[in-house]
Amino acid sequence: MKKIVKCILFISLFGIIWNCLFNILWLSDTPISNLYKERENSIDIIYLGSSNAYAHYNTTLGYHLYGFTTGFMSTDSQPPVTLVPLMKETQKRQKPSLYVIDISRFGTDSNLYNEGDIRRTTDSMKFSRNRNDAIKASLKFTNVMKNDPTSKAGNNYYNYYFSFLLYHNSWKNLQLLNFKGRTNLYKGYLFDNYRIKKVPQKKFIWSENNHKLPKENKEALLDLLEYVKKENLNVLFLIPIRNMNEWIVGRLGEATSIIEKKGYKVINFNTLKDFTVDFNTDFYNQNHLNVYGATKYTLYFSNYLKEHYELKDHRKDKKYQSWEKEYQRLKKDFKDLTDRDFDNLLKIDSKNSR
Repeated sequence: MKKIVKCILFISLFGIIWNCLFNILWLSDTPISNLYKERENSIDIIYLGSSNAYAHYNTTLGYHLYGFTTGFMSTDSQPPVTLVPLMKETQKRQKPSLYVIDISRFGTDSNLYNEGDIRRTTDSMKFSRNRNDAIKASLKFTNVMKNDPTSKAGNNYYNYYFSFLLYHNSWKNLQLLNFKGRTNLYKGYLFDNYRIKKVPQKKFIWSENNHKLPKENKEALLDLLEYVKKENLNVLFLIPIRNMNEWIVGRLGEATSIIEKKGYKVINFNTLKDFTVDFNTDFYNQNHLNVYGATKYTLYFSNYLKEHYELKDHRKDKKYQSWEKEYQRLKKDFKDLTDRDFDNLLKIDSKNSR
């Protein structure tokens, strides 16, 4: 019996040490990993999907205006099959009132994802069953076979699960911040002041013609909807304003039809009549809003959330002071970069975005 107890204690201790080392050495620094830094049960809204989430929505401004908190389980080119494992991972530490899901990646062919697209999500997750499920689902979705050198998503199958094999020299770059926990800068929002000047954006004309979703994408969407229904989660789906190919637009049309038939709401920011951005000045690249466009988006969307959902106002709660602190940091950084007052920008954009 003593040997069994010792064995259990050894395994438990090894697991704790392993988990700590993994989180210190090999956890990627992304909006997902930043969410782990927030206090348990302190996030009201979880925003999932592609990089449009954290490029478009200014979490600190949403808090400053209405007092609700938003966290991102989002990464660039996030495979849609990771949404369910990410929601499960979220529920280990947070009990959000609302999930906001960007569905734009359901329009992308599964074979167009590469190793980096998968790793940006899975390497951001703590070592857990949910992480393993996200990896397994992504490899199946992208048809990655064991040791397949022809696969676009990489030829070393096991490195996805044991990423320390890829990042085994990370200890050489260790800093004190690795152990203390870094500040969640701007609460996950990607602040970018750059404006496209050489090639101005053209507003994409949205087509109402639906195209068939690829089989893998449709299965992923149905699995997501089944999970949401089973868990009785409060979910809002959306399509961000961005330039998209006509065939992606058509696929998202079918995705929208499927979601709405299941009884869920889809907001398409490309077709709203009371919301607009300037395609010449409000993007920092082909698909992402800069701080000017994001301010318009955040003003509009935060107001919508306030009107349609019961969300708590934490502005008078001292436990949430870090949110206002990050908003003040953003205002100062904006002033330093542009010599403009962010409050004046709010006054101008609030008229144009409602």
